[in-house]
Amino acid sequence: MDERLLRIGRAITGYYNQLNRAELTEKNFKLWIESLEEPMRSSFKNKGLDNCRGVLNFQRFILELQDIGLDEYLKNNLTDEDFSYWIAEK
Repeated sequence: MDERLLRIGRAITGYYNQLNRAELTEKNFKLWIESLEEPMRSSFKNKGLDNCRGVLNFQRFILELQDIGLDEYLKNNLTDEDFSYWIAEK
């Protein structure tokens, strides 16, 4: 596998590892659900909080509520070349 992809993958894992699982609350779940458009809103709402704790989109929403954005995190934790690749390929 491309070393660049491994570095980016490790950085993304580090980003999500910052999440305090205690922040995956019913209140934050409702905020996230309200931010979604249909049909995603109904689908995740029907699944409920317990079944959505592992959804990366939900986790990222919580981190972004805390002003921890993925792009900014990656910019600070990747080389300029790897970050540019990430931006171009996402």
